[in-house]
Amino acid sequence: MASTSVAFFSGDQSALELANFIGKAKGEPENGPLYESSKTLLSQEKYTEVLTRFADESKSLLNVNEKGGYRMQWVASGSDALRNWLNLYFEPVYNLLIALIKDAQPEIVPKLITSIIAPIEQTAAEKSQLKLKVLSNLYNILESNSAVRYDVYAAIWNVAAKSGDIDILIPHLTSLDTWIAEWGVALNKRRALYLLISQKLEETPDAKSQAYELLLKYLSTFDNADDQALGEAKDVATRAVKEAIKVPSVLSFEDLFRLQAVQALKPSKIYDLLKIFLEESLKQYEEFVKANPGFVEEQGLNHDDNLTKMRLLSMATLAGQNLQSEISYDTIAASLNIPADEIEIWIIDVIRAGLMDGKMNQLKRTVSISRSVNRVFTEQQWVVLKDRLDEWKKSLKEVLRVVGNAKLLAGSQGVTIETTITA
Repeated sequence: MASTSVAFFSGDQSALELANFIGKAKGEPENGPLYESSKTLLSQEKYTEVLTRFADESKSLLNVNEKGGYRMQWVASGSDALRNWLNLYFEPVYNLLIALIKDAQPEIVPKLITSIIAPIEQTAAEKSQLKLKVLSNLYNILESNSAVRYDVYAAIWNVAAKSGDIDILIPHLTSLDTWIAEWGVALNKRRALYLLISQKLEETPDAKSQAYELLLKYLSTFDNADDQALGEAKDVATRAVKEAIKVPSVLSFEDLFRLQAVQALKPSKIYDLLKIFLEESLKQYEEFVKANPGFVEEQGLNHDDNLTKMRLLSMATLAGQNLQSEISYDTIAASLNIPADEIEIWIIDVIRAGLMDGKMNQLKRTVSISRSVNRVFTEQQWVVLKDRLDEWKKSLKEVLRVVGNAKLLAGSQGVTIETTITA
């Protein structure tokens, strides 16, 4: 006798109730063929067969026929009552099915869930909110370490993309890597999920930066990969370079540049262009464009947008070279190739972008740089950092010496001084 779940099949009433619901969605009468066949299988304790059939037939709840298309004849026959019934009971019926699956034998659960989510995922955006609720319920009844959660999660992204509801998923992306680790899925599935989510985010106007971050995650999985694997990642690496240049908020290219999959792009023009955005100036960019006419446009990039980003980055470099000192407006105008009346606008834009902090002096026509962001952190930057720490240490020792002398002097005069120094 087959192993059964007492919690699930106590009286078989839930299963027969579900058979009637699905049967009605198929256009059958109450206690029709599906109900009778399910009743027979249950009497024979063929529970796996019952659940498999329910999962396969659940597509009827989506108004879908056996070939995956809509039952257009329902529209022609004017069965508005059936449509209204489906909308009313859509989520409750699916929840009943989910409850049955929860207590099914573990080895058949993956197949059952695949049968349920496939038609939900493949159909158009109709009932999208209800579909997302069903998929969410299905996801949450699975154990946190269930590998099947991967498939449900991917389906949620597909449905949300069709209905324009991706914004409700974006806040949860911070937990994605934790979930993937819990699911224990293979590397190829992890990569596939990163690409899927990135693609869906790219289709959302306000999620370009998140889409780019998912591309970085995908490419990072190829570090220490062999040449064959790196070859497979070439197209995505090229795509990531283009996205990094396109997305206005991406102003740091070092993480992308250091990825092995990106390094595998050299020698190539797209690699050379990336290197310019990584560490070169506006002048080098303009020289590249002149030497490679039409290349920027062929890559789907906008030359004017590139000029804007390169001016911001060039100003950041100039600020880094003049930290704790002043830069004249004339120097800035020459470096950014801009007219004099735009200098202060560009300084403000660079500060707003978080690339530097500074104070303008309109009378002297200078800007004092108090902070700048290093576009690349090389050995030279480490040396500079060490020198600054040594200076800070030296200054702190001098402060402690002065305080110590003051305490000695105060002590000789019968005065107590308490000193507290915090970082």
